[in-house]
Amino acid sequence: MPAVSAPPVPGATPPSDASGRTAARPLRGRDAAARAVHADAAAGLGAGLYAIAAHDLVALTDALAERAAPHRGVHEARKAIRRLRAILQLGQARLGRRAAAADAALAQLADGLSDLRDAQVLVDLAGRHLREAADDDERRSRAALRRRLLAERRSALARARVHDPGFAARRAEVARIGRIVERLPWARLDAGDLEHALARSQRRAERAGERARRADPGSERRHRWRRRLRRLRMQWTALKTLRKQLPDGAARRELATLLAGLRRRTGPFRALAATIDTLGAEQDRQLLQTVLADPSAAAAAMPPSATGR
Repeated sequence: MPAVSAPPVPGATPPSDASGRTAARPLRGRDAAARAVHADAAAGLGAGLYAIAAHDLVALTDALAERAAPHRGVHEARKAIRRLRAILQLGQARLGRRAAAADAALAQLADGLSDLRDAQVLVDLAGRHLREAADDDERRSRAALRRRLLAERRSALARARVHDPGFAARRAEVARIGRIVERLPWARLDAGDLEHALARSQRRAERAGERARRADPGSERRHRWRRRLRRLRMQWTALKTLRKQLPDGAARRELATLLAGLRRRTGPFRALAATIDTLGAEQDRQLLQTVLADPSAAAAAMPPSATGR
């Protein structure tokens, strides 16, 4: 990942101070020092998040261009989309309508890859089920199921390539989104914006959890809870990465304080990750049971596209 100081900070409109805000009249004494510290911190945070987003845009383009292992490429592309959306929603209140437009375009891009995602998930589950076969008869039956799902996966990829050869249209859309992201006013972001966004993500995850705990395994409420937790984890991960990349200074100190507050409210990062993994395993078990009962109903049983909504 490039150092956070590598890309220019987009969105600053001269004449402006280091935070990208229009320069005001000079302040004196303690007020001037406090304003300077805050401006330096804001510029560092915005530049850092933009660097991470730029890295994920490259990862997304590379994943869509993957030819040797296209299904793995789709998986990596969807992961990059989720990371990008998590970053954009960290700053969306400050970054404005263009950030919301980029976020919506990424969600649509993820939805367009859902059929390929579904086909790969089913193949993975069938392979796992095959390895757990207890005898030869069970192994033959499960191997036949996996062959069928592999054929359906090939068909899904062929259909996608007919409509979008080489995923060229999708990669062009990523380039368009990248231009929007580059022009966002990243320099205006400050620690308060990030704190507000994290608190919102945490509240949404908590509300989803309250509803999901009363729901049956495999229900949409359980899927929604996992998506909300995963969004929070990705935002947390992005800020942890940013903290490591930032040089010592006001921005790094503000970010450390913000992350410490998140840990106090949410608990350890590992506990959050463990809950997500537990919900994912539960989802896989439910889907596998559906596939075994009626392979033709597998696609309908897939959880909704993980657009984070």
